[in-house]
Amino acid sequence: MNHTTGREKGMTEVQKTIACACGEQATEQELMGRLDEVLMEYKGKPGALIPVLQMAQGIFGYLPENVLKHIALRLQKSYSEVAGVVSFYAFFSTQPRGKHVVRVCLGTACYVRGGKQVLEAMRKELNLDVGQTTTDGMFSLEIARCFGACGLAPAMCIDEEVFKRVRPAKIRDILAGYYAAPKARSAKARGAKKPASTSHSTTQKKKPAARKMPPGVAAKGVKVHG
Repeated sequence: MNHTTGREKGMTEVQKTIACACGEQATEQELMGRLDEVLMEYKGKPGALIPVLQMAQGIFGYLPENVLKHIALRLQKSYSEVAGVVSFYAFFSTQPRGKHVVRVCLGTACYVRGGKQVLEAMRKELNLDVGQTTTDGMFSLEIARCFGACGLAPAMCIDEEVFKRVRPAKIRDILAGYYAAPKARSAKARGAKKPASTSHSTTQKKKPAARKMPPGVAAKGVKVHG
């Protein structure tokens, strides 16, 4: 006889509405079917647990309790062992993640140079704690240990975008960029120059070549960069 707790019912409802970026919407039964295909592929292989958990999180977006129990059963492992691996690795999440995952580095270099203050500013701006997701499903907040940018600490990342020398005062502007158009956000985050439009570049090509000036004399209105 199956007994479903209120928490499991809530998870089921979330799973039923999971959709991928291409607009596909899958039912819980379809998602479980995909997981079973993965489990069949890794059945009997040594060290299968972690890759199966990674694939499962890719399928569901996170690792709810009923999925962990299913994996434990199919891989013939105890639930405590599976849950222990999930809790040990920061990559895994047992709660639904937001559209964007924010990770603030608290490694030694980042911590000493203000990482804790960056984290506090992020918590205040998003109005949540570490491990939680905003009510609009936009951001999830996590802690990381190192991004390999110790010389430019404190650092944080949003998805795969790394931000260096972050200051608490910049947090609001950084987050605001993720509500903007993706291309504009990416350019702003990287500090890249905005590419010239096609019409502008065409106009530039039609301009006559600048007249050569005598040595040591700068043309009027031209900035000389040393």
